[in-house]
Amino acid sequence: MDTYKMFNSISEGFQRRVVDCINMALHDDLPRYLAEFQPDTTNGVPQSIGDWINTKIRKYLTGNNVEVIEFNRYSWRGKIIVDKENLITYTIMREKRLHQLRREEREKPHYLQTIVAILNSDFIAPQKQMSFLEMDFFQFDDKMLEQDYDSIFKGQVSKTDGFHHCAIIYETDGGSLSDINILFLDKDLDEVDRISLNEFINPDFSKLTAIQYELQQDDVSDETPSVGLLALRHREETNFEQETDSNPVGLPEKQKSLEE
Repeated sequence: MDTYKMFNSISEGFQRRVVDCINMALHDDLPRYLAEFQPDTTNGVPQSIGDWINTKIRKYLTGNNVEVIEFNRYSWRGKIIVDKENLITYTIMREKRLHQLRREEREKPHYLQTIVAILNSDFIAPQKQMSFLEMDFFQFDDKMLEQDYDSIFKGQVSKTDGFHHCAIIYETDGGSLSDINILFLDKDLDEVDRISLNEFINPDFSKLTAIQYELQQDDVSDETPSVGLLALRHREETNFEQETDSNPVGLPEKQKSLEE
């Protein structure tokens, strides 16, 4: 599958829900946490944002041949989105973390390095970021990569089934989502292609609140208007503000510290 066909298979509904999940983590879970606990420091919040995103994608992306599976890295747990219909797996990461990862000297591969080395091995980015000498230095043994891949997926995504991997890369500014893209990376984490999801960042709440939407269980199919997720979030946020008699988003001092 070439990248054009692969990106063309990613539905708009899926793209919207991905953005909605990250937005809900930033604009629901984070303000609720800050308003309820009012911590003096927020050193652990960036990691908590990842946990909140993982919870949202499990609740709102599963269904219609899309699964969210969990894997372990020592005491750390992560999530992988698996689109079985279009044979695409996804992970979510901050843009600054991807930049760091490209230059890290590691004895063992990061999970993203392992996944793209196996699933995207046939692709080469049109522009390489490292010299051939540097690429040789950063390469991992094939056996190590295969064993690590097996430990991540545990047979749930076979190396021979034709899957490819995309990284959902986002960045925030002042506690709000500012940029989000789906990247297709080669085995060296260089960019082969991308699609931007920025058009879905700022929903029109005047339209969202007019939508009557009810979740049935935890599954949301691609045919369901994904704006309903944010409509539901907007109503929940309004209810929470009324209950606490305060605006949970109005915490600029603490939100600013998350970016430092």
